[in-house]
Amino acid sequence: MNGDLAISLIQPKDFTMALGGFARALRLRARLTQPELASRAGVPASTISRLERTGLASTDRLARVLFALNSLDDLHAFVEERRHVADLPSDLSSFHVDARRPTRIRHRKNEGKPK
Repeated sequence: MNGDLAISLIQPKDFTMALGGFARALRLRARLTQPELASRAGVPASTISRLERTGLASTDRLARVLFALNSLDDLHAFVEERRHVADLPSDLSSFHVDARRPTRIRHRKNEGKPK
């Protein structure tokens, strides 16, 4: 993929939103509608819609969509590009995590839901 989806990755949500845009770009490049892709992938059309809007889908459903689009190599390129944008090391084994202070991700109740 080209750099049209380049973003700064600050939080996991940034990555998932970029993944949604990536999925939409792949579908449009294949000249498929959401229902057509859903039929090919064997997933509900709502899955394609949610994936494109939010970047959220189960691993199984994401894999089905990527297989239907014949785009597994494109996903690898996408992840590598995002890793460079986020300035992450290629080998995560060099990351030091202090076992005495576990990293926690806290989610607010009803986060992201309209009030």
